[in-house]
Amino acid sequence: MNKNTELALKEYGLSNKEIEVYTALLPLGSINLQEIAKRINLPRTTIYNTLNYLASKGLVSKIIRGHVTFFEATEPKKLINDIEEKKKLIISALPELEGLKKQIKESSSVEIYEGFKGISTILSEVFRKKQQTYYFGSYSKSLDILKHLPEHSANLRISNKIPAKIIIETFDEPRFHEKGYQRITELRFLDSIKDFPCMIFIYGEKVALYTLEGDLVGIIIKNKEVSQAFRIVFDMYWSIAKPAKL
Repeated sequence: MNKNTELALKEYGLSNKEIEVYTALLPLGSINLQEIAKRINLPRTTIYNTLNYLASKGLVSKIIRGHVTFFEATEPKKLINDIEEKKKLIISALPELEGLKKQIKESSSVEIYEGFKGISTILSEVFRKKQQTYYFGSYSKSLDILKHLPEHSANLRISNKIPAKIIIETFDEPRFHEKGYQRITELRFLDSIKDFPCMIFIYGEKVALYTLEGDLVGIIIKNKEVSQAFRIVFDMYWSIAKPAKL
């Protein structure tokens, strides 16, 4: 299974064990638990519980023949159908949700998020709207701690055509050489930032940051003066960073 397929299934909401069981089951057709257990290096109880969970999500069907239960993976298109149904539900609820949000008087605010899912929410917020974005921090630490999230947020930024100025330590990866990435990105390297304990994003009148050491905590600050202050800090780093030659 390639990396993009694994990433897609994780974004859909499946865990590593669920992905392993689901993808192993896809080419096997209708098969019983005993045969599945021979092909997957997981405890039999874990496989059984995972199959039942996938069945509750409609990704696995169960057929009883005699006294034996057989399992079969449903068509992968079911994943798309589920997402489309969820999208329709959210769209139908959006007017009411936006109405509730507008009841709050526009003012300065601070939002705190914790854990992997919290940081995912922050990155989705940062790259939701097309506007100039500035960010700096240790890219290698982000990759190590957040696994696939930096790649996912880069894809989100590119798809939304969000221009960005970025300061990270000297680093190279294939994406940096892609024309689509370079068109909307100004990248500079500053090796001293490799040990920076946070990744910081400045966009509009907001600042978002998440920790790269200790507990995984993220903050979104909405305040014009705070945004201006962090922009001054960014410009100081920008002035001493070296343009990336890719």
